[in-house]
Amino acid sequence: MADSITFRNPTTVAPPFGPYSHVAAVRSNAELLYFSGQVGLREDGSAPDFVDEQYELAVKTIDAILKDSALSPRNIVKLTTYLVKPLAADRLRTIRHSILGDIAPAATLLYVPRLAAEGLYVEIDVVAARFPQCAS
Repeated sequence: MADSITFRNPTTVAPPFGPYSHVAAVRSNAELLYFSGQVGLREDGSAPDFVDEQYELAVKTIDAILKDSALSPRNIVKLTTYLVKPLAADRLRTIRHSILGDIAPAATLLYVPRLAAEGLYVEIDVVAARFPQCAS
């Protein structure tokens, strides 16, 4: 899969200021999976009061969905993160790296006034790519 998704940062633009890439290219034989926005809920459906806890739960949920789909974080092409409350960039990176590892997909972070339900501070949607297995 190493050459199935390529990430790059053109030298003609400013470099990314975080663990993401300006461009993600996916080979044409891929099956693209679009994840609905995942929020930071506990297994019982309750939401923690702190944005960093919600972010961690949302990322763990994404990891679980990847595994359930027989994928890994390396299959992530694009992450879009919506935050209602501030979350320090270094804290966000530390949490994401601890769960998803050293990935740098195309990514967007947006601050929004509200999400779908009161008390939710984080929502992350994902595009991932699956490739046919190569016969050996």
